[in-house]
Amino acid sequence: MLQSNPLLLTISNILDEIIKETDTLEIEYNSIFHANKAPSITIYNYLQRIAKYTHCSEQCFVIALIYLDRLQEKHTYLVLNSHCIHRFLLMSILTAIKFQDDDYYKNEYYAKVGGVNLKEINVLEQEFLEYMDYQLFVDEQQYAIYERRLLEFGEIEMP
Repeated sequence: MLQSNPLLLTISNILDEIIKETDTLEIEYNSIFHANKAPSITIYNYLQRIAKYTHCSEQCFVIALIYLDRLQEKHTYLVLNSHCIHRFLLMSILTAIKFQDDDYYKNEYYAKVGGVNLKEINVLEQEFLEYMDYQLFVDEQQYAIYERRLLEFGEIEMP
């Protein structure tokens, strides 16, 4: 059994609160990130799965959260809900890993970890990068702000 990870738990709690609100909205979706049916895996378990199999740094999860916020700032019509949060999370973490970490796997591996097929992950990655306008750099100041907020929200310690 995986040990509880305070950072992942805090991030999942934040996202769960957002999803609880957005799932009540009656909005039509047609983005490639939206599934017909919400995945049964919880956000926390999904994050744990990604952490376990990708071996990425914890910084990638903080950066992924920054990416999700940027995404919503740039595209206010995109609403993160239970039908798309897993795919957006997968893409934001995958992008953070590739941008931040020295070692990373092929998309085929990440597709298996994320529960999508290779063709789908490639299309999602391209779409995600376009949504982000390829602006992936996170400066130290912005990172520090998010890290502090996460620490305060979850009363956790970062390594």
